Amino acid sequence: MRYIALLTLFGFAALQFTQAQSLTQTIRGQVIDADSHQPLSGATVILANASKGVVCDSLGVFTLPGVSVGRYSIEASFVGYQSLTIPEVWVESGKETILNIELAESSTQLSTVVIRAERTEARAASPMVRTLTVEETLRFPATFFDPARLVSTFAGVAGDNDQANGIAVRGNSPNGLLWRLEGLDIVNPNHTPNAGTFSDRVTANGGGVIILSAQLLATSDFYAGAFPVGFGNALSGVMDMRLRKGNDQQHEFTAQAGIIGLDLASEGPLSRRSGASYLVNYRYSTLGLLSALGLDLGDEAISFQDLSFNLSFPFRNGSLLTVFGMGGLSDNVFEALRDSSLWEFQKDRFDIVFGSEMAATGLTFTAPVGDRGVWRTVAGWSALSSTRTGDRLDANYDTQREESDTYGQQKLSLHSNFSYKINSGSRLRAGVMLTRQGYQVLSWLQGDTLATSGDQAWLLQPYLNWRQNLGERLLLNAGLHASLFTLNNSGALEPRLSLAWNPAMRQTVSLAYGLHSQLQQPQLYFSNQNNRQLLPTRAHHFVLAYEYAWPQSVSLRAEAFYQSLFDVPVSADANIGGAYSALNALEENVGFPLVNKGLGRNYGLELSWQQLFTGRFYYLINSTIYSSTYRAADGIWRDTRYNGRYIFNATLGREWPKEKSSGKVRILGINGRLAYIGGFRATPIDPQASAEAGQTIFVDQSAFSVQQPNYLRLDLRIYWKWNRLRTSSTLALDIQNASNAQNVAFSYYDTEKSAIVKKYQLGIIPLLSYRISF
Repeated sequence: MRYIALLTLFGFAALQFTQAQSLTQTIRGQVIDADSHQPLSGATVILANASKGVVCDSLGVFTLPGVSVGRYSIEASFVGYQSLTIPEVWVESGKETILNIELAESSTQLSTVVIRAERTEARAASPMVRTLTVEETLRFPATFFDPARLVSTFAGVAGDNDQANGIAVRGNSPNGLLWRLEGLDIVNPNHTPNAGTFSDRVTANGGGVIILSAQLLATSDFYAGAFPVGFGNALSGVMDMRLRKGNDQQHEFTAQAGIIGLDLASEGPLSRRSGASYLVNYRYSTLGLLSALGLDLGDEAISFQDLSFNLSFPFRNGSLLTVFGMGGLSDNVFEALRDSSLWEFQKDRFDIVFGSEMAATGLTFTAPVGDRGVWRTVAGWSALSSTRTGDRLDANYDTQREESDTYGQQKLSLHSNFSYKINSGSRLRAGVMLTRQGYQVLSWLQGDTLATSGDQAWLLQPYLNWRQNLGERLLLNAGLHASLFTLNNSGALEPRLSLAWNPAMRQTVSLAYGLHSQLQQPQLYFSNQNNRQLLPTRAHHFVLAYEYAWPQSVSLRAEAFYQSLFDVPVSADANIGGAYSALNALEENVGFPLVNKGLGRNYGLELSWQQLFTGRFYYLINSTIYSSTYRAADGIWRDTRYNGRYIFNATLGREWPKEKSSGKVRILGINGRLAYIGGFRATPIDPQASAEAGQTIFVDQSAFSVQQPNYLRLDLRIYWKWNRLRTSSTLALDIQNASNAQNVAFSYYDTEKSAIVKKYQLGIIPLLSYRISF
């Protein structure tokens, strides 16, 4: 009997041990000075909702072992520095949580700063930055694990088309966005960059799926107007993506399978002694794999694959070298049925082949300079090449080439800057960006050459920034950005200024101004010889914001913006394309001469109410009222293509955790997002002229006078998470457009039907995925 009791007690203890093991993981990382990057020995890191903390060692390194699975708020503090709270930190059993925390030295009496993730450099540079975490990308409904689609849940941002991740920010064209990776300007980093466009040609900043897997991303930053001085060549927004370091102590793996694709990620130490690590991910589209197996998946065959990596090599003096890269292949093939009785629409009698290749690679080197300086240099190369052909079938099913497009762009870039911490309230930063832009554009339609040229030129962008605390509650950022483009020797000087004022605890008032410019799209430069002399489009940005933060991670933010655009390309002759403006352009070519005499004006008000995921639920509710107008060569002020006038988003979710006696922790989560957006503008079509021309002819005198019906979409995400001893898994169902709303995309004249036809956005799409980390 005694032995039975002992065995029972031993078994119970073993069960409890197993359960405890299955419910815990390690949080570790480093705390450094945000300006000098020096380690902060003795800094304190605390789990705010678990009464558990640790003091950093001489290198600023901390380790919190045995942390139960769940969500936490991390508080970091150090004497003489502003305390920092990081909410929404997710701890899972299959992967260590690694944080790199930057604290800003401060002599002020400001309250603790609450940010979405561990980086503080972006918020110090601009009060208008919005932080994107990978955990949000994996949690928000129907994002396809894509940070650009996540951004469309923010105030002032509207998705351009369901098929792609292009975004219209505050009434601007998606072409106004800048993509940046590791501090380097890169070409469009998306598969199938022609997805959802009117002409099926390539866009500059969107695509069906981002090439960079979420498995590699660290915290990203999104700017919507009045960008800091270190950003140039953008008018509407900046998507600043960072790669995370691989685990430098143990090997970890993640596998994910879903309708979008199959992901395999691996990370771990290259040398535990030096701290060198690797992180690599490969992805192949599920639809492409099924097509390769011979399954019929409809009238279009779409496939893609990509590979991305990040290698980190730290040195004893605090320097860090990283080598990173990404590359992707995608194609989209439509083959007409060889049965004319089945041809209902114009496209049905075409063989269309589209292919795209994109790659980016580079290295970064960061080194401390004395006790107060940091030097960072990143150099790299990125390129995009896309081809498209359209062959029309005649009555005998013989093909005739009617459409041919080639689009290529390359960027060979260097970005180097030096930051010097003058004292606790003052910092100076100087930098330079040098980019060799290479272009190749060929567009041919029904015997007419629309654009054919290629060239290369240098874009030089030096900048200088000064950050200063003015008293205890006021922060100033002032700087100057310059640019010179050698294709036509055009240049600009761009002052930038922002002020952040804390009138009382939990309140912030921010004011920002910036003069910005952006080069024209390649098809504008090379569709007409005279257009090579086009200057960059320029804009004055003004932003005024007020934010109030409650103690329980609830905040209310109001933001007013005004953007005045000038030097916009418009027709040189008001009688030919008199209503044309580059502000409305997406992927189309322009055959007539252009001059920089157009104007634009965007203004509006945004309201956002947010509850961070610090308990069992979260929400993000925002609304935007705005106006977006332009003036072209004919002197008439009109609505732009993207003037929907209002945007409403509501995203919310809840989790129900449950701990099983077997040692598993299971979590049921339900998330939803409702988007209600004013319809974009369209130009009326002339059916008679279109019938005579055999293609869509618009009534230019009435440009963008028609507003399409309002856009309504409901997305859902239901997931089931469970944690075991060394693994964590997620089974999720995303439903895009759960109500199957019929949202209009655009209209065109169809030569097969001899009538104007409306094309609709995507209907209901269920996406099932499974993810495991170990």
